Amino acid sequence: MARIARRQHNTPPLAIALAVAWIALGCATPPPAPVPVPTDAERRAAEAAGFELPEVASAHALLPLDVVEGPNYSVQDAVYNDRSLHVYTIVSDFGTFEARGDDMLGVRIREIEALAVLEEMHTSKEFATAAGRALASPFVATWNVITNPVDTILGVPKNAWEKIQRTGELARGERGEFEDSAFKELIGFERKKRQIAAELRVDPYSSNKVLQRQLNRFAWAAYAGGLPSMFVPFTEVGGAESGQPAPITDDDRLQQILRRYSPEDLDRLNRIELAVMGTPKPLGEEFIHHPWYSPRHETALVENLAALDLTENRVAFIEVAVTAQSEEDAWLYQRTAELMRRYSDSVAHIDRVVAVQGAVAAVAADGTLVIPLAADYAVWSPETQAFVDSVTSVPEAPEIRSKKLLTSGTLSPLAKQKIESRGVEVIERAFDALPKSHAGETAGGG
Repeated sequence: MARIARRQHNTPPLAIALAVAWIALGCATPPPAPVPVPTDAERRAAEAAGFELPEVASAHALLPLDVVEGPNYSVQDAVYNDRSLHVYTIVSDFGTFEARGDDMLGVRIREIEALAVLEEMHTSKEFATAAGRALASPFVATWNVITNPVDTILGVPKNAWEKIQRTGELARGERGEFEDSAFKELIGFERKKRQIAAELRVDPYSSNKVLQRQLNRFAWAAYAGGLPSMFVPFTEVGGAESGQPAPITDDDRLQQILRRYSPEDLDRLNRIELAVMGTPKPLGEEFIHHPWYSPRHETALVENLAALDLTENRVAFIEVAVTAQSEEDAWLYQRTAELMRRYSDSVAHIDRVVAVQGAVAAVAADGTLVIPLAADYAVWSPETQAFVDSVTSVPEAPEIRSKKLLTSGTLSPLAKQKIESRGVEVIERAFDALPKSHAGETAGGG
């Protein structure tokens, strides 16, 4: 899938729209193939080879009741596993969604909650008034972007985008009034959309087409029609009842960054951080323009690596990260960086990153080889064995005195036994098990 290259900061205003156009293409990709349920014959063959295949689990056994079912959705009870991630099916008032991984489940549920809010707003008098006012904009009236919103990140129909691309190649002095207006409208729309997404605490670059359609509708109504954003709740992180502001978390900071900066600005900031880490320019550009990393994934991953101050060979992480082949891979590499940062912040500083055969690990100042594994429930499969054997084959160095595998989820009893037999200590649910660092947390802010 070709990704449209983002331009440098000194380009015309249309660069902000260009900066996210690749995701409009990405949204058109087919959904992931269903996870196959292993047959009895396949299970017997796996067991004969010393491996195991995951069982179908129950959502009610895995999740709290208030997560299994909400006011506008329910999670189907049958939960499949792709040997490391849970695969959920969510039936909602807005359609059926698949969520690969516990993290993605949380994202999709939050998006459904946001859709419920936007649906309620859609029937309000305020929205109708704003939609009517927006028709005064030639751009809105011509392309019908409120009454017939598109479901891509770009926020305009394909034929409108093609026309704007053509006019974007003209010198500014040669554009007509309509073309200049279109540039300004897109800039304002994109900024307003980021604001609404931040207030709803959803990703403005989400691959969820249903969410994109509604975000686009309301961003155009808010920008061109003056719809007050006060109608969108969720703006408080917490702490309002006690009168004390809640601590600012890493996710809160990320939301603020995504709200404040355009994709083009995020590219510029991420390029600077990657350069500081010693990333060669071609590799940095490959990561920035990677088809499976949205601006959110890119920024979160780079921010966590940048927080590993004075850590050597962080470029090795980027070399592995660019091998991502799906949106789920992008999430997993982001979580891997977060696991490294958590260990470095709370236990011992990460001195250097190591990569062996496509797997990534780290050597900490306390002499530990830290092996991060982003997984919900990993079974002992050929893939798990290959991963563990790769990262534990790091050439022995005097500073390596122990090995620890940090997983964001849990392991099957067999997987845990096999890993521990290789001299590796297993720490399950590592984000909960490791002490939380207060570095970077501040009271107040917004």
